[in-house]
Amino acid sequence: MKHIWKLAVIGGIALFPQCVAHAQEDGCARLDDPSERLACYDRRSGRAAADSRPIPLPASPAPARVAGAAAAAESDSYQDRRDALKSRTDFDSRLKAAVPLRHGYYRLELEDGTAYDMTTVGPPPPVGAMVHVRRTPFGTTFFDMEGRKPFTVRLSRRQ
Repeated sequence: MKHIWKLAVIGGIALFPQCVAHAQEDGCARLDDPSERLACYDRRSGRAAADSRPIPLPASPAPARVAGAAAAAESDSYQDRRDALKSRTDFDSRLKAAVPLRHGYYRLELEDGTAYDMTTVGPPPPVGAMVHVRRTPFGTTFFDMEGRKPFTVRLSRRQ
């Protein structure tokens, strides 16, 4: 019986702060404007003066240009390459090589230099076959070929 009372006291102590925190929940969280919400919490905590108003957020400054033409050209070329790789969601290519890996998996190299690893065990497609590379919105990459069901691959090496 003594142990039950100890557990009840410990449980009551553990639940009390949560009940107090739940009771304090009010309209500050419901405010949409972040500066008004912060001012509400400040007024409640006593850190801000009673007549303080929310401070308006400054307008976002224009992005600073990198000094030097070489640095700007380099950053632009990086962005261009990154955007080009992102836009390659559907394209056709030809299979250049099928390199055997362990346990029946293969690395499939395309003519443009990209390499993909097969994610399922099975025979590789014939070298020289046309492949349609399709990437889904969730990031899965499929190889579609004539006379074969689509199979999933994982990008191993970019061009």
